[in-house]
Amino acid sequence: MNTSMEDAGRCLLSVAWNMRGSSPAREYSRGEEIREHLRLVCRSTGHAACAWARSHGVGSEEDYLPFLRLADLAYEIDMLLLLASSRLVPDVERDLRRWAEIEELLVRAEQLAESTARFLRGPVAGSIVVAG
Repeated sequence: MNTSMEDAGRCLLSVAWNMRGSSPAREYSRGEEIREHLRLVCRSTGHAACAWARSHGVGSEEDYLPFLRLADLAYEIDMLLLLASSRLVPDVERDLRRWAEIEELLVRAEQLAESTARFLRGPVAGSIVVAG
């Protein structure tokens, strides 16, 4: 069970570490752009959360829950990107539905990234680029 700011920071770092990636030779991909931003946000926020825990202790649930939510959203987005990019049978409607959900979750992740950055009293490196 994740019950501290240290746990939340480690969750974010784990999500960043385990996020899928593509080979460097591949051409531009919206999915890879999203993943790269999520990796950066999770990594920087995770390190900042762990540093906060070293200075301030465990923290309350109100303190660390937004960090856990950010990790959970980043993980969910990564899973949806996998589903959107790999399929046996092309289905445009399904792809559009998945991408709409990904974009909606990105907005929520950006809000959480901004909220956690404010909590930590400083900006988090990178921001998630939301398609408009």
